[in-house]
Amino acid sequence: MTAQPAFRTFLGQRVWPSPVLKLYFPFFISGSTAFFLFSAAHSALTNASPLPEAGRLAAKEKALKDEAVEWWNHQQSGKPAAH
Repeated sequence: MTAQPAFRTFLGQRVWPSPVLKLYFPFFISGSTAFFLFSAAHSALTNASPLPEAGRLAAKEKALKDEAVEWWNHQQSGKPAAH
C-alpha cells in the first residue's frame, strides 16, 4: 500500500485549495445577468419594427387631414358636409 501524500495533487502536480468560487461568484452572476439582459434587449429591438406603425399613423393622419379639408371646403361653399 502506498501512502497518500499530505497535500493535494492534480495530474501529478501539487495544488493548494483556492477559493475561486468565493472570490469570483459576483462576477459570474453579473456577467451572466448582463449577457442575458443584452440578449433580451437585442431580441426585443431586432423584432420591433417601427416602420409599419409609422406608416399606419401617417395614413390615419392623412385621412383625418383629408376629412378636415373636405369639411372646410363644404363650409366655404355653404353646403352641408356629406358624411
